[in-house]
Amino acid sequence: MSDEARNDYPRMVCHHCGDAIGVYEPLVLETRVGRYDTSLAADPGVFESDRPGFHRACYELIHDDI
Repeated sequence: MSDEARNDYPRMVCHHCGDAIGVYEPLVLETRVGRYDTSLAADPGVFESDRPGFHRACYELIHDDI
């Protein structure tokens, strides 16, 4: 698959580290009502969210009170 074709796929970037969040990786979406744990495979609608998303490990690094 060419790089151009790969760039056509939706992707989510971690708000903390800037790396892409893999489809099956655990992620945390920061919502207006609190933390939402999911993955892109489990909840593809997350791609359309305007809320910040994080790798779970990154989220826990910056929110050490969890």
